[in-house]
Amino acid sequence: MFKLMKRYYFILLFIICSCSSGQESEVYEKAIILESIVLPKVINETSGLEIQNEVFITHNDSGGEPILYFFNLNGEITNSIKLGEKSFWEIYNNDWEDITADEDYIFIADTGNNFGNRGNLKIIKVKTNDFSIDGIIDVTYKDQKTFTKFIPKLKHKYDAETLFLIEDKIAVLSKDRTNLFTDLYLIDKESNSKQALESKITYNVNSLITGGDYNKDIRLLALVSYNSRGNQFLILFEDFNLENLAEKKFRKFKIPLERAQIEAIKIIDNNTFWITSEDEGIGSPYMYKISVE
Repeated sequence: MFKLMKRYYFILLFIICSCSSGQESEVYEKAIILESIVLPKVINETSGLEIQNEVFITHNDSGGEPILYFFNLNGEITNSIKLGEKSFWEIYNNDWEDITADEDYIFIADTGNNFGNRGNLKIIKVKTNDFSIDGIIDVTYKDQKTFTKFIPKLKHKYDAETLFLIEDKIAVLSKDRTNLFTDLYLIDKESNSKQALESKITYNVNSLITGGDYNKDIRLLALVSYNSRGNQFLILFEDFNLENLAEKKFRKFKIPLERAQIEAIKIIDNNTFWITSEDEGIGSPYMYKISVE
């Protein structure tokens, strides 16, 4: 039932987004697909991507078990860990949308909010040494006043499917169905207290952001997104840092994939990236290596 509701929701979303102006007149650069890897159906809704010790880590999104899956370059599952079994925290996968990590912690964004009515948005902190839960950061949007459950809003800006680490902060980018912008929010990663999110900057990406990654060594922010026609995009912010957010311009590339739903990205270098796509109910999930010039 949940999957049927999800498919129905995306059909409605495409209809709503198609009324946005200017979307089809954009000029894009083109990305190139270098490699494709079939992933197991157990991660058919792969929604985040991280790499640790040369092993990929992913998870399914809403309605799935609270499990991290580990797989290799052949797309083979090498391990899986159900979170919460080593701690008193009771963990659910309400709508897991992205994952990022540093040396000490894995951070999971339980921030999916398709209908704009969730009051339990959170970031889950997982220790990298034993995968125990070390805290939960509850978050809310400072300017959100209503959480209507009976008449959900399809066009709103209180959904987020992207998080990454930058300096000492967790950054979250919104999936804004109102005007196809994205807002950047910053979260104190050391605190387990509830935090009210306030937009630091808005970017006119003219698409819906579904995943992101930041590489501090090359100061590159990479995002994936889509538009109402189902076109998939790679968006790159070069020399990205918190000191000059208002000065940032970006490059936008069309990814030559059809009937895909790209949900996650991991930077390899300045020009090369891993991305994953859900199976969309028509086959298998995939991981692709893509490149740009």
